[in-house]
Amino acid sequence: NRLFPFSDIIRQLDRARPNAALAPDNDPVTTLLETPEGYEFRIEVPGVAQKDLTLDVHDMTLTLSARRGVKARDGWSTHRAEREAFAWKHSFSLPTKLDAERTVANLKDGILTVKVAKAPENQPRRVTIG
Repeated sequence: NRLFPFSDIIRQLDRARPNAALAPDNDPVTTLLETPEGYEFRIEVPGVAQKDLTLDVHDMTLTLSARRGVKARDGWSTHRAEREAFAWKHSFSLPTKLDAERTVANLKDGILTVKVAKAPENQPRRVTIG
């Protein structure tokens, strides 16, 4: 194509980056929000089933692992495969202790939302002035 001479190179680079749904460092795309009571993670995990997610909360760390398998249909042949199997594990270190008992996780439409509370001793308290 005269108008875009680098199109072949771009196509080759796209094929070299098999997990386009992941960030460039192969970690999931994540948004982290903080409130006085805790943290909310929004993590993109397209094509990952709930049974293939593991979430651990310990002390000041949240660790998430996931895997996605891609299985071809019996009797079919693949001509192009842009979605590949992957497995990853990522730990998020936070500045305060976390309360694992009050952690809630929900998977909907390929987005994992994790709400993790700060440990009670790390939450702000209002002190009555006497």
